[in-house]
Amino acid sequence: MTPFPRSAVRAGPTMLVAALLVSACSFQASVSSASSGSASAARTATTTARATTAGGSTTGATTSAGPVPTTASAARTDRCHTSELAGSLGAETAGAGQRYATLILRNTGGRTCTVHGYGGLGLAGAGGAALPTKQVRTGGPTTTVQLAPGATTRSELHWGAVNGPGDSPAGDCQATPTTLRVIPPDETDPLSVAWTFGPVCEGGTIEQHPYTS
Repeated sequence: MTPFPRSAVRAGPTMLVAALLVSACSFQASVSSASSGSASAARTATTTARATTAGGSTTGATTSAGPVPTTASAARTDRCHTSELAGSLGAETAGAGQRYATLILRNTGGRTCTVHGYGGLGLAGAGGAALPTKQVRTGGPTTTVQLAPGATTRSELHWGAVNGPGDSPAGDCQATPTTLRVIPPDETDPLSVAWTFGPVCEGGTIEQHPYTS
């Protein structure tokens, strides 16, 4: 896995990410794009996502995002739906306070479908309690990955394990997550992936590369 710098600055256009309520508990995650070498801050706009509870009711959740693209990728009718995917995390690698892991989505359905871009991420603790999460989209360009039944796509994740901005100055930087909520690209329903890698520092910041084959 090729490391990518923690110093990447959130900048440039950003995409909408849904904040969802899962098992009667929502997570709210901010999302931005990182552009290496840029010193400008991300422009922020407020968008509202509608989340469906386990009981079928809806609730409004506000997330921070940049300008919404004029072309909605959700128009792809061949996309993989959450119900057709299973998620897992590969082994963690570490170095100098940095942590890396691979997020894997497997097509468990009976048809070939596609995955394109990033989707959403949200950390949750014991009992499903939402934890601070800041998804930073980096790398690229995005590509469309075609998944036959049983095939997988992967996304590289990077986060810090050292107390930083937005953290407690002493002790664990953040509460320890037990679950990573993963929203596949163009979907609104999340799937749950066990998180065994400890706290995510800098206010729950996770840098994510787009899904690739």
